[in-house]
Amino acid sequence: MPSPRNPLELIALALVLALPAQAQVGPEETDPVKIMTAVQNRTEGDKVRARMVMTIGDQAGRERTRALQSRTMLFPEGKRQILVFDDPVDVKGTGFLSMDYDDGDRDDDQWLWLPSLHKTTRISAGEKSGSFMGTAFSYADMTEQDPKHWEYTLLQASVPVDGEDCWLIEAKPKTKKAEDETGYLKTQTLVSKAKMLPLKVKAWVKKGKKIKLIAFEDIKQVDGIWVAHTLKAKVMKGDDLDLSTVIKFTEMSFNNADVTEALFTEAQLAKGL
Repeated sequence: MPSPRNPLELIALALVLALPAQAQVGPEETDPVKIMTAVQNRTEGDKVRARMVMTIGDQAGRERTRALQSRTMLFPEGKRQILVFDDPVDVKGTGFLSMDYDDGDRDDDQWLWLPSLHKTTRISAGEKSGSFMGTAFSYADMTEQDPKHWEYTLLQASVPVDGEDCWLIEAKPKTKKAEDETGYLKTQTLVSKAKMLPLKVKAWVKKGKKIKLIAFEDIKQVDGIWVAHTLKAKVMKGDDLDLSTVIKFTEMSFNNADVTEALFTEAQLAKGL
C-alpha cells in the first residue's frame, strides 16, 4: 500500500508515522505523483525509541492486548527497525527485524524470531502480504515501497476530514512485485495538505476479496515532526468484521544515543531489547 511510500506507510515507522512539518508541494497541487513523492521525501525522525500497546479484535468480539517496543534507525540505503513483544507471556520475546531499502527494485529483508522454537525465520517476498503476528496489518505494511512501482490518480483535489483539507489519491500496483508483496489490488488514501500525513486509507485486498480500513489519529508533533500516536485498522468481509487492530504509542523519542547499528542484527533479535 503506497501512501507515502506505501499506502499505510506504516506504519512505517515501522510503526512510526513521522512526516515533516512543512510540505514540499502547495495545497493547490493536482499532480498525484508529485504529492506522493513529496510525502516520500519527508524528513524522518532518526534513532527512534518507542513503546506501544496493541489490541487485536476478532469476529466474535474477543480482544487480546499486547505490549511491545521498537527501535528505528536510518542508514544510507534506507531504514532499519527492530520490534520486540514484552507481554503477554505467550508472545514475550517474539521479535521482528526489518531492513527497509529505498530502492523499490530490491527486496526488503525481514526476519521473525520465535523464542518458543529458538529459531529465526526469514520472511519471503511471497509471505509479506500475510498477517503480521495475527494483526490486521501485513508484513508488507511494515515497510515502505517505491512510488515508481505504483500508478497514482488524483480522485478529488479537496476533501474535508476532521477539519483538515485533504487530497484523495488512488494507487494501483504497476508491477507484479508490488501486487504480490502487498496483496492489494488498489488503495485510496486521504492525505492532509497541512501535515502531508495520511489520515485514512482504504485498501482492496486481493485474497478473500476483503477491504482494509486504516485511520491515523491523535496526531501531534514530537521534536517538530508530525506523528500519529494511534493507528486503527479493520479488515472487512462484506459488512462483517474479520479482524481489527488498534496500536497506541505510549512513548516515543528521537535522536537517542543508544540506538546504534549493533541493535539491528539477528543475534540481537534473539536477545531482545
